Amino acid sequence: MVNRGSTRPGDEYGGRYQIKRSIASGGMAEVFVARDALLDRLVALKLMHPEFTGNEAFVQRFRREAQAAASLNDPRIVCVYDWGAENGTYFIVMEYVEGETLSDTIRKSGPMPIADAVRIAADVCGALHVAHQNGIVHRDVKPANISIDLYGQTKVMDFGIARAASAGAQQVTQTGTVIGTASYFSPEQAQGLPVDPRSDVYSVGVVLYEMLTGRVPFQGDSPVAVAYKHVSEDPPLPRSITRDIPPELEAVVMKALSKNPENRYQSAHDMQQDLARILRGEPVEATPLLPAGPPPRADYEERTAVYAPAGPRGATEVMHTAGRPPPGRQPGRGLAKGVAAAIFLVIVAVGVGLFVVLADTTAPNVEVPEVVGLPVEDAQRTLLARGLNYTISGREFSSSLPASYVLSQDPEEGRKVDEGESVNLVLSEGPEQVEVPDVRGVTQPEADQLLSNAGLRLGDVSRAPNNDIEPDLVIEQTPGPAQIVNRNDRVDIVLSTGPPQVGVPELVDLTEEQARAQLADAGLAAATQRSCDPGEEPNIVLSQDPAAGTPVPEGAEVSLQINSAAQVPDVEGDSELVAETKLENAGFNVLKQGDSPLDLFENGTVENQSPEGGTLACPGDTVTIEF
Repeated sequence: MVNRGSTRPGDEYGGRYQIKRSIASGGMAEVFVARDALLDRLVALKLMHPEFTGNEAFVQRFRREAQAAASLNDPRIVCVYDWGAENGTYFIVMEYVEGETLSDTIRKSGPMPIADAVRIAADVCGALHVAHQNGIVHRDVKPANISIDLYGQTKVMDFGIARAASAGAQQVTQTGTVIGTASYFSPEQAQGLPVDPRSDVYSVGVVLYEMLTGRVPFQGDSPVAVAYKHVSEDPPLPRSITRDIPPELEAVVMKALSKNPENRYQSAHDMQQDLARILRGEPVEATPLLPAGPPPRADYEERTAVYAPAGPRGATEVMHTAGRPPPGRQPGRGLAKGVAAAIFLVIVAVGVGLFVVLADTTAPNVEVPEVVGLPVEDAQRTLLARGLNYTISGREFSSSLPASYVLSQDPEEGRKVDEGESVNLVLSEGPEQVEVPDVRGVTQPEADQLLSNAGLRLGDVSRAPNNDIEPDLVIEQTPGPAQIVNRNDRVDIVLSTGPPQVGVPELVDLTEEQARAQLADAGLAAATQRSCDPGEEPNIVLSQDPAAGTPVPEGAEVSLQINSAAQVPDVEGDSELVAETKLENAGFNVLKQGDSPLDLFENGTVENQSPEGGTLACPGDTVTIEF
């Protein structure tokens, strides 16, 4: 027996990862909290158990799938930072999530609040959608592989790489690959049939069922019993367990748990959209389905062989159990034989290292279908339906296909290959994207050159006034600086014409009040001066500068000459004192005349005046009064 406790706190891997403590252990690997000395941060360090390091096929898979998981860049997916080997021990370095697993939450609290369960399930679907777009099917979605960090963020772990499972987990493997936990895997996994992204959708349905009800849909005394129920029985309706589950949410769960993959959501994204509709209070697309029979079973007894490594006694016991019907059931001999044959391939205990391998090496030739131009999910389904696998070797920019559509395939359409072979897919990245440069404050030719250097083209050119930017310089651009756009897109610009110009209105012959009002409406100011023209009405504009129609900047002053002429008061018959006061108050000078000096004092009454009362004169003019 290998001593799996040989790794101790303080041990260092990769020259930088120092072990702190163990946090999980399973049949294939153990996970530790470690400190990354280079970046001074905590990480999760997964170490392959020593007994697997001599298996080259497993090591290659460990390396390949670690690299694939590292390519999944999404905040809902636990990041894989690094991988390597140290003294014959292989390790993977992952993001350390401080929080608790969803399984711990359910175990402590039972059924979760509906809104929390829906949100977590939607986050898991979003993470799986990213994985599926990259050609990775998780195959082991369960609460133990879903963490909730201290900020409530959902994190999905273990995308197809060697897991650290909790003790006692019921594991199932096919062709040496862990493909699920009995309580959560899909009917096609239970039968050893090919899996695709819809298998993960089924597992999310199981997880959502458990979050809402506090229990999994199927329970049994052994992995065999649980697998049998996944294949042949319909789960109890969630609302029969928890009454406050909305019917729409129950419909989403049951659609995800359809036995036939064709009746499920066809992608994790589709399920995520329905869960989002529930959170928004909108109608969902899912409707309760009639119970569908299990998908067709293959007769694996005739074309498979089982290899059980020598030593573990438990392997014989598990295989022996696979030949019996689940406890409490006595189906007919034919049904028992079919179920045993279907499950026989896939039941294994990870702790004892039982692997199932296909012995049929004479697979028929398969014609490769055309998948170029299809979305990657459709291409994957098409290939899997033909019995072919797929790999995604890279992505290239394309102006003709959107991102995540198949750009090329190898082998090409019509080629004959063996069943199970892989078709290499190159996906489109969509059009190449570039960052828009800042062309504000430069001339049109300079903007054209900057855009050309960035792989963009100059679009529409318009003009607009601006108080701050000199004429003929760019004041606006669309799209704006630093935005990410497709290469060869156009960028529109607006050139400054300088401050806004306003035409001066016609103001001559208007009163001062009328002129001021018109200037204010035009956004201009008035500068007034007084001049006198006795031939014109008092208080009207005699002249203006600039003249009417002249363009001037907003806020400019217009000089106005206002007529200061005034009417001469009528003082005939007034006493000397009254007459003099009236005329002086009106702005006129007074000249008094009489027949003799005594007249000025004896009579004291104005007999005549010049100019006459009521006529127009300029302030400061002299009015002669006679006594």
